[in-house]
Amino acid sequence: MKKILIISIIAVFSMTIAAAQPLQLSERSYIEVYTCAPGNQLYSQFGHTAIGVIDPRQNLHEVFNYGTFSFNTPHFYLKFCAGKLLYQLSTESYREFVYTYEHRGRQVVAQRLNLTLEQRQHLYELLEENSLPENCDYQYDFFFDNCATRVLDMLYHAFGESLTYTATDTLPQPSMRDCIHPYLDGSQWTKTGIDLVLGSITDHRATSRQQSFIPDKLHDYLADCQIDTLPLVSNTRLLVESKIVYDKTPWFLSPMLIFCLLLIAVVVMTFRLSATALVIFDRIYFCIIGLLGLLITLLWFATDHGATVGNLNLLWASPLFLVYVFTIGNAEKQWHKWLRAILIAENGIMIFGFLLPQSFNLCFYPLIAASLVRLLKR
Repeated sequence: MKKILIISIIAVFSMTIAAAQPLQLSERSYIEVYTCAPGNQLYSQFGHTAIGVIDPRQNLHEVFNYGTFSFNTPHFYLKFCAGKLLYQLSTESYREFVYTYEHRGRQVVAQRLNLTLEQRQHLYELLEENSLPENCDYQYDFFFDNCATRVLDMLYHAFGESLTYTATDTLPQPSMRDCIHPYLDGSQWTKTGIDLVLGSITDHRATSRQQSFIPDKLHDYLADCQIDTLPLVSNTRLLVESKIVYDKTPWFLSPMLIFCLLLIAVVVMTFRLSATALVIFDRIYFCIIGLLGLLITLLWFATDHGATVGNLNLLWASPLFLVYVFTIGNAEKQWHKWLRAILIAENGIMIFGFLLPQSFNLCFYPLIAASLVRLLKR
C-alpha cells in the first residue's frame, strides 16, 4: 500500500513538472501570422491579427489572440470610454479560430514564418509565457499597442537584430489618420465621428513599422522582412475566402450632404425667422456644438486615450458655446460681446485650417460656416 502511494505521488509530481515545462516542438511544427479582413462592426472595421503555433506531431493547434477583452469587467463601459480597459492575450484552437471567420465571411490570409526549430521553440515559449494569467493583460491603445503591434513587438523581442526590415520607406509617409481612412470610406458617419475625436498626434508621419498597427500593413511589413538574411515569410496562403458584404452609407444620408442642407437652412432662417425664434434655434444649435467640444475636452484631458491628445477641433467645437447660450438674451452686455468675439475668432481660424498641424474632415466646414453665420448676425 505504501509502495502504491509513493508511486502515485511520484507520478503526480512528474505530471506537474511536465505540465510546467513548455512543449517541445517537432520538426513538423510551424508558426503562422494570420491577417483577418475587416468586418462591419466598428471594433472589427480595421481587421485583426493573430499568431498560430501548429505542430501536427504533438497535436498542437494553438492560436494566440491579443485582441480580447471581457464584458464582465467591473465598470466596463466607464473603463472603455476612459481608455483604461485592459485587453488580454487569449488562446483558442486553430479549428475554432478558422470556423469563427468562416462563419463571419471574413477573409483570413496566413503567412508562414521562415524559422528554424530553435527559433520556433523560442517564440512559442515566449507566447506561452505571455499568455499566463499574470502576464496576459495589457493596456490597449488602438494606434500604439494593439493586436497587430503586439505580434510585431513579440517577433522583435524574440529575434532581436536578426530580424530586419529590408524595404525603403517612401516619402512622404502617410499619417496614422491617413492609414485608417480607407477602412472608413464606406461608413461616412463613423469616419466623421472618428475624425472629430482624434487629435493632432495622429497626423504625425508614420514609419512603416508604425503603420503596422493596421493588420494589412503588418502583413505587408512582414513580407518585406528578413531573418538571418533570409525572407521572414516562406509562403502565404488563403485560409478563408471573403464572403462578407460591407455596409455603405447611402449618398443621400452622407454627413456632407446633411450638413450642407443644414447650412442652407441656417442661412434661410437667418433672414426669415423672427428674432425670438432665432434665439431658440441658436441656443439649441450652439448647445449641441458646445457639447461636442465638451466631449473632445474630456477625451483629451480626462482619459488615457493617447490618440485624442492635441485635438484642434476645439477651435470650432468650443465648450465656450455652453456658456455663450446663456448670454444670447443679453446681447448688449459687454461679456456677451467679448465671448462672441472669441468664438468668431476661433471659428475664423478654421478658414486657414490647412495651415494647422491637424487634418480636418471636410464635413466640419458646413457646421463652421453655419456657426459663423449665426455669430455674425447675432
